[in-house]
Amino acid sequence: MEQMATVLGRLSEIEAAAVNIENEAANEKRRIAREYEQKTIDFDQKLDAQTEEKLKELNEKLKAEAEQELLKMREETQQELNSMKREYDQNHKKLADKLFHYIIGE
Repeated sequence: MEQMATVLGRLSEIEAAAVNIENEAANEKRRIAREYEQKTIDFDQKLDAQTEEKLKELNEKLKAEAEQELLKMREETQQELNSMKREYDQNHKKLADKLFHYIIGE
């Protein structure tokens, strides 16, 4: 009978150890899940920050390119206006005479 009690005691100890192992495994599983969730949050935040920075860089680049294009267009327009003014200054008398004769029908 004493052997039976020893065997039952030993089985009880094994069952308690198994329950303890199961509890530790469940705790470890929850810890890993929290860690994974935090890593996911950190990754998402890092990715969002990188995306925001890249968008900012692209926006600045596009703005600079647009400003350069506008400056180029202004310079070309000013050159064209200067050319037209020179043409007018050099030939305004001829142009006025030509227009006058056109109007009076000569």
